[in-house]
Amino acid sequence: MSEKKSFKSYWSKFMSLNGSGVFLALVAFIILVSILAPRITGGQFLTWTNIIQIFRQQTYIGIIACGMTLVIITGNIDLSVGSQLTLLTVLCAQMSKTMGNLAIPATLALGFLLGLVNGLFVSGLKLNSFITTLGTSSMYGALALILVSGHTVRGDSALFDWIGSGSLFGVLPIPVVIMLVVVLIFAFVSKRTIFGQRLYAIGANPTAARFSGIKSGRDICITYILCGLCCALAAVVLIARSVSANPQAAAGKEMDIILAVVLGGTSVLGGKGSIWGSVIGFLFIGFASSGFTFLGFDQYIQWIVMGVILLVALASDVFSERGISIWKSRKAK
Repeated sequence: MSEKKSFKSYWSKFMSLNGSGVFLALVAFIILVSILAPRITGGQFLTWTNIIQIFRQQTYIGIIACGMTLVIITGNIDLSVGSQLTLLTVLCAQMSKTMGNLAIPATLALGFLLGLVNGLFVSGLKLNSFITTLGTSSMYGALALILVSGHTVRGDSALFDWIGSGSLFGVLPIPVVIMLVVVLIFAFVSKRTIFGQRLYAIGANPTAARFSGIKSGRDICITYILCGLCCALAAVVLIARSVSANPQAAAGKEMDIILAVVLGGTSVLGGKGSIWGSVIGFLFIGFASSGFTFLGFDQYIQWIVMGVILLVALASDVFSERGISIWKSRKAK
């Protein structure tokens, strides 16, 4: 009896963690694709080479998802991350031709400025974050196209080559190492610092946070700056991987980033979420995209499935916050 109660308590504690349901869905999906892929397309899904390839391809999404998590925890959103990534990638590639390795810190500085612009609009002018970042997304995307006239720009830096082809102990690619460092830093900031706790307070109850002396505008602006820095770092990783910058390569990637964060248990209404949950969401997107390819799914079908998953995740989040149960468990009389 005690063992049964102990199992139930551990299970309840596990399911209460952010992203626990998505983690179980991820495990089930990996098992399913591993069984079906050899029979449908003849490919082996669960191999170390494919796992590393998934991480290499999706690393930039995981990096930006860390910054997006902090923004959404405050009850806001940043729809401009895809356009920021595009613009910063183009600028970084162009600067690398004349500045060499100095293009990397210059890109980080530009990411800081782009995030600051969003932060000042949202926190300073008190504009709606959805509409504001939708507007800046259009601006950043158009600027990227204008700068290169719609053409692909090739980067030129020895450091890019090291980041793109190097590995730690010959096992973990440098981009994956960079993402893991970012995850650890943001996880520590969100859970172990006063600043992180203030963000949860702002998202949970902005009015109470203001009356308790928290400078909400300042902290929200900082989250947008951090998100901009994440976009800049992701731009460097993206150039290092592809050695070029396409002004339309990151179009629509904001959906993947938001999906990773929301699937990881971060509430779009604010006040709840974690970096580790977003990591699980990022892994789900990466393995799902690769798994669909192994199963022979068309790219457009993948987009439809991801869109449906995002809508379901958002709906369940809103229902949960409003206390609406989708189903009721039957209790024994």
